[in-house]
Amino acid sequence: MTMSTRSPTAISDEGRHARDRGEPITANPYPADMDEHGIWERGYQIPDREAQGSATSSGTDGSDQASSSP
Repeated sequence: MTMSTRSPTAISDEGRHARDRGEPITANPYPADMDEHGIWERGYQIPDREAQGSATSSGTDGSDQASSSP
């Protein structure tokens, strides 16, 4: 098996850009048994993780602010 010469950041960016273009996660060009496959997939899913994190933070921050208001 040949290792990719691309950096993990570049591979992750490929996944994120694929999602931005509306491609399905199955468009992952790397074989499932390669580390690059998982890196690409994580890049594809990053927007979901960021949205979940900000939604959780927003809810927590909003609750804290509401409960500490007089």
